[in-house]
Amino acid sequence: MSRWLSIGLALLLACGLAPPAWADQAKGAGRVTPVVRVVRQAGPAVVNISSTGRVRVNPFRSGDEMLDRFFQEFFQPLEREQTNLGSGLIVDGKRGLIVTNSHVVAGGSEIRVQLADRRVFKARLLGADPSSDLAVLQIKPQGTLPQVKMGDSAGLMIGESLIAIGNPFGLQHTVTTGVVSALNRRVPTGRGEWMGGLIQTDASINPGNSGGPLLNLDGEVVGINTAIFQRAQGIGFAIPVNRLRRVVEDLLAHGRVRPVWLGLTLQDLNPRLASHFGLTSALGVLVLGVRPQSPAAKTGLGRGAVILSLDGLPLEDAADYQSRLESIAPRESVRLLVLSQGRRREISLRAQAYPLELGPELSWELLGLTPAELDGDTAHRHQVPPGSALMVVKLRAGSRAARMGLQPGDLIRRVNGEPVKKVQDFYLLLARVRHLPQVALTLQRGHTSRVFRFGR
Repeated sequence: MSRWLSIGLALLLACGLAPPAWADQAKGAGRVTPVVRVVRQAGPAVVNISSTGRVRVNPFRSGDEMLDRFFQEFFQPLEREQTNLGSGLIVDGKRGLIVTNSHVVAGGSEIRVQLADRRVFKARLLGADPSSDLAVLQIKPQGTLPQVKMGDSAGLMIGESLIAIGNPFGLQHTVTTGVVSALNRRVPTGRGEWMGGLIQTDASINPGNSGGPLLNLDGEVVGINTAIFQRAQGIGFAIPVNRLRRVVEDLLAHGRVRPVWLGLTLQDLNPRLASHFGLTSALGVLVLGVRPQSPAAKTGLGRGAVILSLDGLPLEDAADYQSRLESIAPRESVRLLVLSQGRRREISLRAQAYPLELGPELSWELLGLTPAELDGDTAHRHQVPPGSALMVVKLRAGSRAARMGLQPGDLIRRVNGEPVKKVQDFYLLLARVRHLPQVALTLQRGHTSRVFRFGR
């Protein structure tokens, strides 16, 4: 009997009638798509982040800047506890280093990280860069953690498939897919404030996805999710991984991001200028000046040249130029395609860290003011702690700062939304935003704060 049973089973197998478990296993193997493989590979290195801290809020907010400033005199700010949720990715499993968005951990006095295996650790903030919306955390678990594989955002292609992993609305490890919709996008992050050089994708990115990875089909991180365009559906943005790599290296080595410098003063092209130079579009930037002994000066680049592309990609305007420099580290090589005296040529130069000694000159020319560390008398007059801000000590007659009504003794609290407490930090921030269309200074006089916007 057993002989005939064996023969029957053999015939069933020969006819392809395998037992259900074997059939399910074979069917499951066919469903393991490239997306599934990437999620299995990268998912363990994606973490959930919660940041808790106390924030000061204005009890009267009308949405009208003039009204809000008026009522600041009568309503003192209130303090309340706030918790931010976001995602992060482990970039160094041996050292427990995690990258997330700076706005996820901003103002947090206690930061907790939950790993994919549900273990929870307190995290230490090693550094943050609000301008690029990136922060580095560290946890101290036992053993080595899984880590993501870093890719190269310079090679991204429009239409390329992408995978976003994060924790939207606190839901762990949610996976969405999409494509590269556009590259080098510039999006508003506040009134008069922008972030450029971003990857645009149609992969769904919701609150809580911030800080999670954007991956290609090889399982490599090509970006970190950062912003949602609130006025449209199906549009998300990510910081390119090449910028992430440069910012993280600077934060770990220097505690801040060092702005790079080629020694150029630039102006946007307009249709009239473009026509003058024989160009069919107003893409590119006009060189107004070249600093002696700068990297650009050493190449012979001079006033009147037009820069058409940077590292092989067309330049839109001076703000685009500034955004591209954020991904370039000091001493890295940069290629510029320039139009000079009717001829196009490509030049190669090596970027340099911005010389800090040029800071006072930049502030004087760009804003028309000189800052200084906050002294005790001025701090007492404004009722703020010493060392919590800078103060204006000198104004250039006829400058924009003077025409706007700034006065010596006014406090400088923020540059483009980023707090400043040291003159050196003020100059470094100015160097990073010097080519943007607008520089926003938050100043305080007495109990009243106001944002002054300086356009180029």
